[in-house]
Amino acid sequence: MPHVLPVRSLVHHALVATSVLGLCAACASAIPVGIPTGTSTGAPRGPNGAAPASAPVAPSAQLPLRWPVRTAEHIDLWLHAFALISEDTARVRLYRNGYRDSLVVVKNQRNVLTSLDANRATLAKRLPLTGGYLTAQFLPFEFANWDAMAYAIERFLQFAGDPRRAPDRETQARVALIASMFPTAADREWLRLFLASVRDEQAQFFNAEHSRLIRTRAPVITTVDSLWQQVYRTKFERFLNNTAQRQGDLLLSLPIGGEGRTAAGPNRQTMVAVPFPARSEDAVQVLYVMAHEITGSLVGTVVADNTTPAEQRAGTADRYVSLGQVQAGALLLAAIAPELRDGYVRYYVEQANIRRSGVTAYSALFDSGFALPPAIREALQRQIDIILSGI
Repeated sequence: MPHVLPVRSLVHHALVATSVLGLCAACASAIPVGIPTGTSTGAPRGPNGAAPASAPVAPSAQLPLRWPVRTAEHIDLWLHAFALISEDTARVRLYRNGYRDSLVVVKNQRNVLTSLDANRATLAKRLPLTGGYLTAQFLPFEFANWDAMAYAIERFLQFAGDPRRAPDRETQARVALIASMFPTAADREWLRLFLASVRDEQAQFFNAEHSRLIRTRAPVITTVDSLWQQVYRTKFERFLNNTAQRQGDLLLSLPIGGEGRTAAGPNRQTMVAVPFPARSEDAVQVLYVMAHEITGSLVGTVVADNTTPAEQRAGTADRYVSLGQVQAGALLLAAIAPELRDGYVRYYVEQANIRRSGVTAYSALFDSGFALPPAIREALQRQIDIILSGI
C-alpha cells in the first residue's frame, strides 16, 4: 500500500472543531453533551451521554475533577477498526506497535472472523485516496457514546450527506460535519460498509475483549490516575491554563500509539487520547504522550512562521510539524518536569525505531532522528518559555 502520511493532531483537531463550531455556532446548545465512560464516576447517564434531569447530583459533581483519567469504549472501537484496515507507516506510530498483528492472533485463537476482517481489503483500498478518511479518526471525540455516533452516521447516510434534508439544527450540524469527511457518493458507500463492519466487529469480538482488558488493567488505571492527579497534573497546569486547556479529559486508549490524538470533546473540552499501558510499570508513558500532544497547538504556527511558501508547498513544513511536536514535548518536560525528559527521549526514539551505526546514546539518536532547523527549534523554545511565564 502507498505511504500513508502521518496524522497531525493539531491539523485534524482544527478541522473537526471548526466544522461543528462554524456550522452551528448559533445552535451549540442543541448539541448533546456528555463525558466518555471511564474511571471517573458520577450520576447515571442517558443514551445521549447527558445526565437525566431527575438524577441525583453527587457532591463531588459540583466541583468537576480537573483533567480526569478516563477510558472511552466508542473511541477505542472506532480507532481499533481504523487500525485493522490501515498500514501504519508514520514515523511515530499512529497505533500501538504490533496492534493489528496481535489482534489477528487473538481472533485466530478464538476462531473469530468478523465482517471487518472479511471486508478489510475493500475498505483499505480507498484509504490512500482521500485525507478525509484519516480525519474521520477524530469523529468519535464529538460524541458521548457509540449509540449517539452511530445514529448520526445513519442520519448522514439517510440524507445522502445533505444537511438541508435534516429535520433540525443539531442533525444538520452532525450531517455537515460527517459530509466534510465523506463528501462523495463513493465515500458514503465506503462509510456504509465500514459502519456495518464495525458493528459486526463490536458484537462478535470487540465489546467482550475491551471489557476484559479494562478489567485486567484496572491496576494500571489506578497507577496512572495517582501519578497524574497526585504528582504531575500540577506541574502541567501552568502550560495547560495558559494555552486554554484548563479543562480536559486524559483518555487511556488501547489502540493508540505514540502519536496520540487530540480533539475537542462533545462539550468542547480538550480530549487527549494516549496509549493505555499494559503494565503499571509503564504508567509514565502516559505523561510522555500527554506532553507530546498538548504542545501541538503551538507547533503549526511556529513552523508556518519559519518556513517559506516553497517549503510549505513541497510538504517540508508538514514534516517539520511532526518532528516539531516531538521536540516540543521534550522542551516542555525539560522545563516543568526535567526528571521525565530522558525517559521521553528514549520512548520516542524507540517508537520511531531510530538507529544509527555506531550511535547508542538515546539523546544523540533523538537529536538526529527528530532534527529541526535551528530557527524552528529556537522559536519553539521561546514560545514554551513565554507560555510558562504567563505572558
